[in-house]
Amino acid sequence: MGKKTMPCDWMGHAKGNYLLELISMFSVWLTCLLTFSAVLPGASFHDQNIAAPQILAVQEFDAFLQDWRRGQALDLRHPLFDLTRVAAGTGGMETISFSGEAHGQPGVITFVFYTLEGDQVFSPPGTVSVARVDEKRREFHVGGAIPRYLRGRTGAVQVTFQGEKRASYLIKVQF
Repeated sequence: MGKKTMPCDWMGHAKGNYLLELISMFSVWLTCLLTFSAVLPGASFHDQNIAAPQILAVQEFDAFLQDWRRGQALDLRHPLFDLTRVAAGTGGMETISFSGEAHGQPGVITFVFYTLEGDQVFSPPGTVSVARVDEKRREFHVGGAIPRYLRGRTGAVQVTFQGEKRASYLIKVQF
């Protein structure tokens, strides 16, 4: 006696296996649902086109630093915050430190390392500083220990003001 075979479609799936088709269709719908809900949590689908431009409005400024270890004045200005100086940090570890001034809006200044390809470089907890600014605390200092992967290479640093509005300086650095 020969084996009974089921007819198959062009992909090799058994015809009539509606459960497989239902599962694959469900995964497509679930992916779409998660994508739309992740875009702007709390906003309805009709509010997406109104709220999106406010959240996605990020300005980036580019600069290239090579001889910064002894200290270098910067003249990077933005209505939300300025970067005025870069230098090597103090202590035994290789660090980079930025100083600047915010313009009175409350927010947080963060600091992140990147490769030139745009990949974020992991910084262990406690190796990167964050500064809170507001009307009274305008001056800030942020920096971090240079990750081993970037030492002796060219990478990038992103210094970001995040408050009601957001702005970033993306700075290319020879580490």
